[in-house]
Amino acid sequence: MPLQVRQSPERSSATPLARDGQIGAVRQPGRAAPPSPRRDTETAPQPSVSLDASVAAHRRRYARGRVRQALLATADASALLIAIGTSAVALDFPRTNTVGAWAIPLMLVAWIATLHVYGLYPRVQRYVTASTLDEIPRFFHAALVAFVLSWILLTALSGTGLGEPFALAAVLTLILTPALRAIARALHTRVLGPERVLMIGRGSTSAAVERALSGRRDTTLVGRADLPPHWHRESPTADASTLRVLADAVATQHIDRLLLPTHELSDSAVGEFLHWSRQINVSLTVLPEHFDVVGMGASIDQLQGASMVSLQPPMLSRTSRGFKRSLDIVGAAGGLLILAPLIVATAIAVRLDSSGPVLFRQERVGRGGRTFQLLKFRTMVPDADALLEGLMTRSTDPNWLQIEDDPRVTRVGRLLRATSLDELPQLWNVLVGHMSLVGPRPLSVRDDARVNGWARGRLDITPGLTGLWQVSGRKSVPFEEMVKLDYLYVNNWSVWGDVKLLLLTLPAVVAGRGAR
Repeated sequence: MPLQVRQSPERSSATPLARDGQIGAVRQPGRAAPPSPRRDTETAPQPSVSLDASVAAHRRRYARGRVRQALLATADASALLIAIGTSAVALDFPRTNTVGAWAIPLMLVAWIATLHVYGLYPRVQRYVTASTLDEIPRFFHAALVAFVLSWILLTALSGTGLGEPFALAAVLTLILTPALRAIARALHTRVLGPERVLMIGRGSTSAAVERALSGRRDTTLVGRADLPPHWHRESPTADASTLRVLADAVATQHIDRLLLPTHELSDSAVGEFLHWSRQINVSLTVLPEHFDVVGMGASIDQLQGASMVSLQPPMLSRTSRGFKRSLDIVGAAGGLLILAPLIVATAIAVRLDSSGPVLFRQERVGRGGRTFQLLKFRTMVPDADALLEGLMTRSTDPNWLQIEDDPRVTRVGRLLRATSLDELPQLWNVLVGHMSLVGPRPLSVRDDARVNGWARGRLDITPGLTGLWQVSGRKSVPFEEMVKLDYLYVNNWSVWGDVKLLLLTLPAVVAGRGAR
């Protein structure tokens, strides 16, 4: 079985490639290919990558991790020092006060040490994607511990906790640190390049992962390789040549991580693959089948060597629903008030551009299957619905319309869709309770009829103005994947999850991902 790797054009400089695009083993002229060794079923296959290449790969990953740690620690220390200096100047802290001379180093040590204990300086990135937003809940917990510890030490050693300067410095540190950590990560990617990932084999989730990674700057998918035949579920063979070629490719292409879908794997393949990946100094991430709608709500446990995944049914308490609704009311009311001039200007532009009503109203399915009238600025000609069926023959997705140039869209409508300004009237839907700021996509009655079985659980939460589907690419996301994203949101709802999605929506809108 050949080891085929699809590569981006700019990523193909290091690995010896055959003319057909396959990764090929280097053979010297006049020498026959070495015979394929018999597979030893008791031990994992050994990589053939040279010792020098293996050592070089280890040193590269070690240096990359050290640079990441140094940049993040520098960002954290800088945030604290800037906050302390700003608070001292703002509150006119006496320069003759000798407490500050040793209080600053003490706070700095406690700050860095606590963040290190909380795992905020990873030498090797544990996840395929890691962002400052993802670590904020853990960061705030660590910061609380660090500030309490510093306050106790200062009070015990000096008899004073420095009062207002300490409090102001703590608040400023909480604001500055995430921003500086984001800059540090961007600098790390710019200087050392993104983490290089290689997909091994195929599975139900691999296409979605490949599409998701294509839009990221901190991670790049170098290519996709066939699963070595040693670990294939259907027809394992004794030919280890593709495994040796894969080991050489990992070293020469500077691969940082392997993504391994479990669809094709034999029973013992994961353990053997993990052992093999450690030998060649590369991270391994497994994409388990049948868990694509589980998400962060799953917990892994061990029982006498057996791994178990516990899944809890999604449950929103009255307190959670009350908090979510309060956030909706405050956000929608504030948005309508602040954006009122823009809303009026947009309404005038729609009215002058073409005949027809300013607002488009459509029946959508909300929480519990109840329908409501969704409001949007009209972006199409008045008889757009009548033309839909005829255009579906040109759609790239059989479930909903996906075409490059929709002839029904007006001139102003194209601008409104590109900037998402057509959705501003939905703030009223949020204010009156038909929608939420964050939630599943509100589907039309026609599209909702295509959602069955477990996927109906997406209606357990009020549909949202934005959500996972919005930040993932809107209509560029296939219908089936959008349904899974909605179910993932419902199954893993949290307060911070809503805040994170709101923060991610603006960059998605500015970039125009999936806007049609």
